[in-house]
Amino acid sequence: MTVYLDSTFVIRKLLGVGKQTDFWGRWDKAYASTLMRAECFRAANSLRLAGKLDDAGRARLGGWIETVCAAVTQVPVTDAVMRRAADSFPVSIGTLQAMHLATMLELESERGVKCAVATDDPGLLQAAKALGFADAADVAADEAKAAAESK
Repeated sequence: MTVYLDSTFVIRKLLGVGKQTDFWGRWDKAYASTLMRAECFRAANSLRLAGKLDDAGRARLGGWIETVCAAVTQVPVTDAVMRRAADSFPVSIGTLQAMHLATMLELESERGVKCAVATDDPGLLQAAKALGFADAADVAADEAKAAAESK
């Protein structure tokens, strides 16, 4: 499976909260916007300032974020992505969500890469599905079921 990682999914997975998934790291290829690093570090810093992470926890989380960023193909926020993000979408979404969707659309149209989206953001997931992208959790479940049936 080829996935597009959204920061909501990444940060919650690193913290051990959010959707229970068994496909973390079991994808064939992973993509993310270069925005993911900044979004994940903003979340980590907010957790630290809110007292939900101590200094050691914040440092550990920062290391994990860097590991994830190094392991995925990061897609730059180009002028083309920004233009697409300004376009209309089938559902109401925010700017960052639009930038992630635009990145996924660019991957598909310019590189021929169709990703399943891994996100804990219900609005992004709804918009991605409306545009024909699959939920990575659903794809992983279908693959696991098919593998179990073939045994």
